Amino acid sequence: MVRKGAQPFFLALHPGLTVYLLYVDESGDTGVKGSEHLVLAGAALFEGKWRWVRGDLEKLLEKYFPVAADRPRELHAAEVRKGRGAYSLLTQDQRADLLKEACGLLTSLKQNEVCLFSIVVDKKWWFVQNPGRTGNELYIEMFEDLVTRFDYYLKRRHQEGQTSKGLIVGDPRHEAFCRALKSALTRFHTSGTRWASLENVIETVLFLESHESPGVQLADLASYAMWRLVETDDASLAHDLKYCFDREPITSPHNPGKWHGVRYHGPASTEVRKRINGVWS
Repeated sequence: MVRKGAQPFFLALHPGLTVYLLYVDESGDTGVKGSEHLVLAGAALFEGKWRWVRGDLEKLLEKYFPVAADRPRELHAAEVRKGRGAYSLLTQDQRADLLKEACGLLTSLKQNEVCLFSIVVDKKWWFVQNPGRTGNELYIEMFEDLVTRFDYYLKRRHQEGQTSKGLIVGDPRHEAFCRALKSALTRFHTSGTRWASLENVIETVLFLESHESPGVQLADLASYAMWRLVETDDASLAHDLKYCFDREPITSPHNPGKWHGVRYHGPASTEVRKRINGVWS
């Protein structure tokens, strides 16, 4: 963490350089059975805003839970909607309003302060396409796609005159898997991803529990919004967050307006693909 009023050393050494923290979270599971889809989402937050986001999330929870003893430690979108744990104290309408206001925290940030990314995989399709491979390999492949899109966003910012670097922060699952993700990112640094070399993502993957990090809670909200869309055809949260996802500028000479922040891996023609295209046309 950075002391109040201080800057990270790499910012002090490079005046004008901006840093984005890509917080990563998922919805669904990696098993052959279980959920139909796996969603991996990332929330790239400008490092100068993390303290403000933390304060806004704390105020939001205080609003709905004025009694400190009743207040949950974190915003967890699935628990909010289902009324689990501390959220069982709220009515259904209150829980819906809480999620709506949480989305509002994201949309109130400027385009250069937050950017969302999401990778969606039809698991049945992927395991057929990749016989003998494991769910952990599926996750790492999705992580590679996510990291590539994040680095492309940073490259685009450099081309626009604002050089930026990125760090990746994940919600830890288990020790062996965390080591695998770190190893994968080291490999991407050395030989690039399947699509491009990494030029702006620095260091290894850092891990924080979701209740310790406001950014991971934002990534949780983004992944759950996509999850509701692909699994239940509920587009309400996705529509709320639509314009937070990475998009090529309308003025770009190459693919103007193209959505880079949303990627679906699955059959060419499915109802889920139509749902996603219905939001990000």
